[in-house]
Amino acid sequence: MKTFIVVAAAVAAALSAGTARADILATATNINSQNFAGNVAFPVILDGEGGKTTIKFTTEKAGPVVIAFYAECAVDGGVFTWADIDIQVDPAGAGGFKPIPPTNDDNAICTGFEEAPNGGDDRWLSAVVAGVVQLPKGAHKVKVRGFLNGDGFVRLDDILLTVQN
Repeated sequence: MKTFIVVAAAVAAALSAGTARADILATATNINSQNFAGNVAFPVILDGEGGKTTIKFTTEKAGPVVIAFYAECAVDGGVFTWADIDIQVDPAGAGGFKPIPPTNDDNAICTGFEEAPNGGDDRWLSAVVAGVVQLPKGAHKVKVRGFLNGDGFVRLDDILLTVQN
């Protein structure tokens, strides 16, 4: 019995030492659709209640922060048309928004197809764009910028932004 207690205590200690935990620092949701037309950058409205394009959050200590943008997305355009999403952060004391990797490249959240199967928007999908950024302790801001590459339009809907560390 004594051996069982020692082994059980060791297993419990090992499991608890490896437990990871993420704190949610901020969230924003918008269930209202947003439509944007060809070859133009656009600010994404993150908060459907207040119409905010910028969300504030605070970190208690320096370290990595994960920011994820979720949305339904459809592009009406050909195979060379896509919607790009950049998650941009204005770190405490840094003075200015900068896109975080890997969103600082021409990553596609959704793309157009040769022909729309039902004659309207091309295929709908739910997608996530996320990145990790090292931030100092303090107050920060995040916003999402979209860009439609090519002719046509993009529709974003059912948006969720989460910030966690």
